[in-house]
Amino acid sequence: MRPDRRKFIQRSLYAGLGGVSAFSALGNLKLLQAATHATNSYSFSDYKALICVFLYGGNDSFNMVVPVSNGTGTARTNYQNIRSVLALPTAGLHTLSAPTGNNYGSPGDGSIYGLHAGMPELATVFNAGHAAVIANVGTLVGPVSKIEFMNGNPALPPQLFSHSDQSAYWQSSPPSNSPASGWGGRICDLLAGANPLGIPNLSSLNGEDIFIRGQDVNGYIMDSNSASTFQLPYDQYGAGTGMQAAFNALKAQGSQSNVLERTYAGTMNHSIATAGIINSALAAARPASSGHSAGDPFNSIFKSYFPGATGYDIDTQLQTIAELIWAANNNVSGYTGLKRQVFFVTTGGYDTHSDELAQHAGANGNLGLLPLLSKSLSGFYNALNSVGLASKATAFTASDFGRSLSANSGGTDHGWASHHLVVGGAVAGNKFYGDSLTGNGLAQMPSLLPSASNPNDGGYGQMIPTTSVDQYTATLAKWFGLTDGDIDLILPNLGPNFSHRDLGFLS
Repeated sequence: MRPDRRKFIQRSLYAGLGGVSAFSALGNLKLLQAATHATNSYSFSDYKALICVFLYGGNDSFNMVVPVSNGTGTARTNYQNIRSVLALPTAGLHTLSAPTGNNYGSPGDGSIYGLHAGMPELATVFNAGHAAVIANVGTLVGPVSKIEFMNGNPALPPQLFSHSDQSAYWQSSPPSNSPASGWGGRICDLLAGANPLGIPNLSSLNGEDIFIRGQDVNGYIMDSNSASTFQLPYDQYGAGTGMQAAFNALKAQGSQSNVLERTYAGTMNHSIATAGIINSALAAARPASSGHSAGDPFNSIFKSYFPGATGYDIDTQLQTIAELIWAANNNVSGYTGLKRQVFFVTTGGYDTHSDELAQHAGANGNLGLLPLLSKSLSGFYNALNSVGLASKATAFTASDFGRSLSANSGGTDHGWASHHLVVGGAVAGNKFYGDSLTGNGLAQMPSLLPSASNPNDGGYGQMIPTTSVDQYTATLAKWFGLTDGDIDLILPNLGPNFSHRDLGFLS
């Protein structure tokens, strides 16, 4: 049998690196991508970026997207009854001017919805047509009715309601397999050849998780406002003089006899070069001015669009991504030729078992989870829109799971389904999207009735998803340029189990 050249190269690299785990430990750089780069067939004339905003802890979306009035439905009345101490008053909620009734893009239950009182900025972006609500999304192997769930006969994602397991399955999909790679990584595996070598096309700005792990491509991990650089400490000879000489010898290219030493040198030099490319691109978006040096994040061309009061959180991460997108589209030296990029942004604090109202809204000078999310996502859109790049980037939320519809003494417990937000100039906004169990493609907000009479409640207020992560992902991947055949490769659970592949929220 004729050997597969691509697999041979990969196996040789694995051997040289001591296994993929060693590769990851040495910086998650893209030697494997370089080896297989020519085998990818995609090419693009335009630029697009996907930005996953992961809310660790499990976001309570039932207090993020809230019924404002019953309209022709009963959602507001049901919400007040079921949420008890957590029910938000209508005063202050920001009404979403989506279609009503049974029209395409309506919530589908006859009621009118709004965003949390701390999210006016994002409501404005929604009502202007650049953000959408994706209803009742969760990890699914296939569609599940309440009767099936209660009888225990459908295939279900393993370890429901577990933070670590469900965040992994959200990022990997399908939920029936043990996660080995993330769908962000698998998308970049297929599109690697559309980008130049040496510039990351998959980056995390706040640590490593499975979303950025591919088969060939591993995500580049950087800080929230810059690429990490290597700095030697002072020693007895001065500013790292002796250490510097030893370090220079370690990383001198081609001078080592040991394969591990050569691998270390190559990886370290690649890391230093990559950090230089990224930080130079950021410096172009952060020009020097009075009191600020080039590359100072507090002198960004986009700084005014972000709250900037939370240290290194999603506002800082999204500002940095906006700057990199700007650099990729403005012929910044060393950062040209990029056509597709995927970014991973994370924040925590959403595990609101108690004191949820204060954690959501903010208290004692704290901006609060939902105001920070609103200001950061709207700031990201407005920053890119100010330079004509809003249609090139789509940001979308994800989370471990939703939270229980019913309240405990001051918070909520682990749930399953959750509503999510998609923001960008390419979003067909001012609408609700999803897929009911009937497969008609129309959004259908879940019932807010008590558990016993609620067709969407699997028990204890834990809502059964009616839209799958696979469908959510497939819609994003299609906009990104993947063919249906390749979407089936990255989401093998999609085709056999979900007839509605494209939720329609991107154009």
